[in-house]
Amino acid sequence: MLHILWMIIKFILILIGIILGLLLLVLLLLLFCPVRYQAEGMKEAGSFRTATGRARISWLFGGVSFSLGFTEGQTDVDFRLFGIPLMKLFKKIKNRKKKQTSDADKKETLDDSGAWKDEGEPSDTYIETTDSPLLESFEDVQKHGEEDTESIQAASPENEEEILSDQDVEKERRWHETAEKLKKLFYNLGNKTRKLWDKIKAVYRRIMKIPEDMEKLSRKKDALCDKIDWWSAFIGHPRTQEAVSLVRTKVFRLLRHVFPTRIEGELAFDCTDPSVTGSILAILGMTIPLHRNCIRVTPLFENRNVLYGYARFRGRVYGVMLVKTALELYFDKNIKYVIRRWKHK
Repeated sequence: MLHILWMIIKFILILIGIILGLLLLVLLLLLFCPVRYQAEGMKEAGSFRTATGRARISWLFGGVSFSLGFTEGQTDVDFRLFGIPLMKLFKKIKNRKKKQTSDADKKETLDDSGAWKDEGEPSDTYIETTDSPLLESFEDVQKHGEEDTESIQAASPENEEEILSDQDVEKERRWHETAEKLKKLFYNLGNKTRKLWDKIKAVYRRIMKIPEDMEKLSRKKDALCDKIDWWSAFIGHPRTQEAVSLVRTKVFRLLRHVFPTRIEGELAFDCTDPSVTGSILAILGMTIPLHRNCIRVTPLFENRNVLYGYARFRGRVYGVMLVKTALELYFDKNIKYVIRRWKHK
């Protein structure tokens, strides 16, 4: 019994050791196996559609890679895992599923006899529109309507001037019109006076709030002065200055590590205006410390718009450098002081 129990414990310990070893291996690979990148581009004389370019990022000695290409206005994406093109496999699986669904739809459109259904044929049943009882009833209703209108016209008085000459009706109508006009006039006058009174009250309230606004303005001015004094004392503190210098040094060192290790290329350009060509050349001359004069720039000065050339570069990034920089910044006393003072500002 003890022997069996010892075998089970031994098996569990071996399994835990294997898992820990795999985790340690993955951690070491993340820290010391570099992530490599490379890119290249080329453009010949002509439009930018003729430009070609490709970028590639790989890890684990090329076991995991991702590449992006651009050729004649079309992009090409490729992701490989130990040489297996996963993007192409996904496309094949997707196309196969689409083909299967299209075949299933075609089978469903077949009828029982195996012939294709013709959905565009007209149906055998239709409604005759010539001898329809609905149309007959509609014509009857129309005839009755015409007869009613004729009877109404016949019953209407022939002499309309006699009705309009009635003085009592005319006086009553005028009285109603004047009453309506007076009502509208008094209503508009009341609205205007109410609006004017509201404006007067708003101006009065605004005048009465001037002392309160002046007090608020003085408080804001004092708060702004306090913030300016705090920021000046915070930035001018010696420990803050040391923290800033340390961050600057570490960041420049990290950028130097991430920057490409090999750069080469050649560029020729020209503009219709020679002054623009000279300005671009001056700006490109400022980038010489970055590529160390590895990209040869040639101005043509031929008074025409042209740009062609090629460039390629590659580099690597170690995870241990990122972790080292992060730990050095985190455990620095000056940076901790800056963070603590920032939290309790």
